[in-house]
Amino acid sequence: MQVTATLEDVAKRAGVHRTTVSLSLRDHPRIPASTRERVKAIAKELGYRMNPLVSALMQSRRSGKPVKHAALAYVTNYPTRYGWRPEHHDRPNFFPGAAERAQDFGYKLEHFWLAEPGMTPRRFCDMLSARSINGLIIGRLPPGQSSLELEWNRFSCVALGMTLRSPILHHVTENHYDTVWQSMDRCRERGYKRVGIVFPDGNDSPRVGDRWLGAYFTQQLKFPARDRLPLCSEKPTEEAAFRTWFLKHKPDAILVNNARLLIEWLDKLKVKVPDDVGIVSIEHRRDFECTGMYYDPAKIGGLAVEMLIGLMHRNETGVPSVQHEVLLTGEWREHRMLPSRL
Repeated sequence: MQVTATLEDVAKRAGVHRTTVSLSLRDHPRIPASTRERVKAIAKELGYRMNPLVSALMQSRRSGKPVKHAALAYVTNYPTRYGWRPEHHDRPNFFPGAAERAQDFGYKLEHFWLAEPGMTPRRFCDMLSARSINGLIIGRLPPGQSSLELEWNRFSCVALGMTLRSPILHHVTENHYDTVWQSMDRCRERGYKRVGIVFPDGNDSPRVGDRWLGAYFTQQLKFPARDRLPLCSEKPTEEAAFRTWFLKHKPDAILVNNARLLIEWLDKLKVKVPDDVGIVSIEHRRDFECTGMYYDPAKIGGLAVEMLIGLMHRNETGVPSVQHEVLLTGEWREHRMLPSRL
């Protein structure tokens, strides 16, 4: 976390009152030019930055004009401008919830595409600064991307999900570990003895899979040794590897990140869901309902906005030295795919 100097710090170093510092930084004619320049030099040396929210409020009070809705940037970097929208994939869409929550606080959330033709990180940052946009929400990156280059010290920033790995910013994401932990508990409570986990889809963040597996293997220790199943192949799992694994280990329940595809594979094996095997979805898909954990993308987007506004009020910018992670716990939903075996 980058902690900037305060107005009081500048005033103490300059030996003047806080009001003198404030007026000097605004080039007010009441303050002698020599004092203004000295105060500005000290402010620069200490790394002091005026809080844009406080500055806008004070300007409004001085002019008697209401503050216009401040803008926040929702930054994406898909190959196409709107490749992040639901019509192009089945990943969650955090934008509507974030935009609604921003409006609750008097902000307007605007989408900015980092991959505009001819765009560079410097030009992108200058464009935002010219519009007095000081807060960024970084949307999920497309598959294969894990880093972004921006002049982070100019902005307060929060990332959505876990796709951005360089730099590591404060971020809001689903509680993936708890998803599998609760799913395994439900299986045990309902009498399932041989519970497997399969990844027909590769996740866009490898660390998500690591958290799923951490909970899965820990929960496996609650089962008798004879009923503990090995991981089904690598991630993502191919259909042939799944077939071999399923016929050899005969699970009676499966945790999966793409339930629709897994059910298609089981159908080819003449295996009926849920009569022969129960299914639990650990990654909700927009267009397919399955028993499992559900995360409201609107809540995740809203939490990101709340976190960002807090950073802006505290004037915290740049890449944090200690990143904060906000985890949203999901809601269990029934869709008749994990009936009791008791």
